[in-house]
Amino acid sequence: MKPKRHTIADRRGLTRRQLLAVGTLNLLGWAAFPMRTVAAPFENDLKLVAHIPEMVEREGPLRVFRDYAADPDNEIEQHLRRELVQRSELLSKIKARIGFERKVRFSVEDLEVRLMFVPQSDKRHAAAYQRYCQDITDYLFEINRAENFYSSITSPHEDHPVISETGVSAFIVHRLAKAYRAVCRFTAESGKSVKYAASGAIFSNHLGAVDLEIERLAPGRFGLRRPPFTIWQNSGAEFFSLMAIPVEETLHYYLGRATDRLLDASLRQDPSKSLAAARQMADEWMAVEESVVGGLVDRVLARYCDRYPGGLPDNLNFERWAGNVPDLSQYRYRRQGIQLVRTLGIHRSIGLYMEDPGRFREQLKLT
Repeated sequence: MKPKRHTIADRRGLTRRQLLAVGTLNLLGWAAFPMRTVAAPFENDLKLVAHIPEMVEREGPLRVFRDYAADPDNEIEQHLRRELVQRSELLSKIKARIGFERKVRFSVEDLEVRLMFVPQSDKRHAAAYQRYCQDITDYLFEINRAENFYSSITSPHEDHPVISETGVSAFIVHRLAKAYRAVCRFTAESGKSVKYAASGAIFSNHLGAVDLEIERLAPGRFGLRRPPFTIWQNSGAEFFSLMAIPVEETLHYYLGRATDRLLDASLRQDPSKSLAAARQMADEWMAVEESVVGGLVDRVLARYCDRYPGGLPDNLNFERWAGNVPDLSQYRYRRQGIQLVRTLGIHRSIGLYMEDPGRFREQLKLT
């Protein structure tokens, strides 16, 4: 058997998209120049991306991404809990009506959400960040020898951007906003309850998200789904977070296949579970998924940054990022995940999780 003949892309460490871009300039002429010539445009892009956190945050113009639709949005539900609990006058009226004294259970029965976005405004910075997102996702797919499932990575400016019918569509925006219409219920220990309608709008604090949606199709049957689109916002994010967003959300789609497979099998084994219990189980496994994703983001970006050192800020510190885990429930295992992935390495970590998320969880040594 003849040995594999390495391509120019293999020898130079280029993605397919980079190779095509270079090829249009004159492939043979390029081959005579050092790698620094090829890296320079990407380093310039990273310098522009590093400037994005310093830009002024805007609240408009708002474009409609998607009209009102049923959506079990956890960020909205948490917002409602915080807002309603602080309204003492409303709570006093509810107390008088249903007669609760100490404990009351709050639940959201119906929730519709309209997604809106503020487009990116500066064309140079927007184009640089879009090229970075394309480059880093290409790099991620290639080091894992995986097929690129993105149909497009774009920066929309008009209402109702088109979501591809095949693959995943990624949209880069300045800010993401959510308008909501909800029906909430307050229930006393006695069982008496009252409904309350709420509506409003917030700017999302989620820089990116790939949510797992669970619905009950019939008694004992559940449907699991991840939306075919992801929205990446770059307002309020520091440079490292901007670099992490496309890596993190891509890994959620990729590794989420293993998470969803495990959840589906567990729910089939115990069809008596309620929708609330199914979502609670999913919350636990999504936290495990977040742990491996966080660890992989740490290692993938460290390797990627070695390619373009000239475009990185001097204060970029992976250890500081690894220790600065947001105090949110979904990140409760992230520190353990970062340490485990550093021990196992990128490929062993991905292989272990894709084969058996349960074994990966065991190695996190959770208490």
